[in-house]
Amino acid sequence: MATGGFLRQARVRVLWGNVNLSAYDGDQDFPQGTPVVYDVQVDVSDQTEGATGNMKWDPTGPGASLYEWFVTNADYMKKQITVEFFYPRGKKIVFYYVWAGQEINYGNDMSITIKLQSELAGLINANPRNVAQAHDEKKGTAPVNVVDKLKEQYGVEKYKDIVQYNPSTLDYWKQVKIGTFYANDTTFGAAVSQMAKQTGDKVTPNNIGGSNLIVMPPISWKDPKTGKQVEVINAATIGAGKSPEAKLVYGYLLGPSIINTIRRESTLPPPQKTNTNTPNTQQFVTNTQGRTSNASQNPPTAGQVAAANTQTAAKPTSSPIGTANGRANPGVGNVDNPYGPDRQNALNQENVSKLSLDTLMCPVLVGVKPNDMLYIPSFTGKFMEDWQVKSVGYTQSNGQVTLNIQATRVFATSSPMNKNGYDTMLAYAKQQGLVGPNASLENWDKYAWSLPGESTSGTPAAPTGAPKTSILSQQAQELRDMQAASRRRQGL
Repeated sequence: MATGGFLRQARVRVLWGNVNLSAYDGDQDFPQGTPVVYDVQVDVSDQTEGATGNMKWDPTGPGASLYEWFVTNADYMKKQITVEFFYPRGKKIVFYYVWAGQEINYGNDMSITIKLQSELAGLINANPRNVAQAHDEKKGTAPVNVVDKLKEQYGVEKYKDIVQYNPSTLDYWKQVKIGTFYANDTTFGAAVSQMAKQTGDKVTPNNIGGSNLIVMPPISWKDPKTGKQVEVINAATIGAGKSPEAKLVYGYLLGPSIINTIRRESTLPPPQKTNTNTPNTQQFVTNTQGRTSNASQNPPTAGQVAAANTQTAAKPTSSPIGTANGRANPGVGNVDNPYGPDRQNALNQENVSKLSLDTLMCPVLVGVKPNDMLYIPSFTGKFMEDWQVKSVGYTQSNGQVTLNIQATRVFATSSPMNKNGYDTMLAYAKQQGLVGPNASLENWDKYAWSLPGESTSGTPAAPTGAPKTSILSQQAQELRDMQAASRRRQGL
């Protein structure tokens, strides 16, 4: 899309260590400034799947030679591969991966496909151990202390930020006291997940802006004493060049100029809902490659599922929060956990209705991630539906970036799951003319395609008294800054 003479084009930047693969700037024999990779795809989930990705590599002679140099270089095989999606002068989101394999086709179809995996899987899912903690049987200890002790028991205490918490989780955990924690043949990620499960929280494997586990609360639970719920931050407040914080929850409005294809469905769960697909019982990671919103019309039978499970039960998982071989037998003793069951029920109820969204990555959607909230005005215009994101896929192909989002919510549509976040986003939607009597398609265009710091007229807003800089001058300065950064990386 073009506004004010400035072409708004989604960008992808891939770095292997400090070498830019999207506009090659290394010192090997390959044309400088040439894209080395294309068709970049990443997939992230809120709970049961490890972050994965893949990308195509230039299959020409010089490209294959460059790839061979990378995979035979021991130093680079240890370095991170970062994938950044962004708009120039807009927001960004950065994913951290490591090389996880390859697929090479030779003949009429020449292609090199690189497989990516979050380094978190190796950090916290590699060593199953038996662990035991016994605290004061009357006073107990805080859940954070249990997790800190687990870091020591698994030898990952040097990774200071390997576990992070949403502020709402920390607020509730102040009320919880744990007496004992035992686990048999369990990985660190599964142990943390089991601790969180006791309090009605969930653990998200995160590779956005870093590699860690993030403990998140149920979005719909309200503290009976204080009435507080999880804070939802308007995503439109993220500044240019900034990224969302993975441990926080952001809100996005969906409507014209944003939605390409969207599907919603609800299925009433049985009275006794099982928890067999929780992270601690997961036997193998779900394949996220090629995820599509069009579900199969012929689901496997119970016999086929049983046969598949028998064949794969002994395979180790690559999911950061799954168990090593499905043998975990953890147990947690609670001294005080006043609302744990209520929070657990809230998590189950939030998964009744499902939403699938396929759309272009317009500037406002840059950074959408698991656990964020989507707000959709109803057909009648009298209310908005709020949905929580479960998984997101970013796909770059043919000069554009598309998003595939899976989200869920409780069964009822007119009652918001998170009232405080709903009120905040509804007030903003009315202010911007996205709902209500002043709503218009033009306002939705501005919301979807405006960059941070721009006025509602769709043009950049300059500070009072500051000289106005032309868009061409700003682009030239950005190019000079990128070139300078490239020279610094090469030590010039």
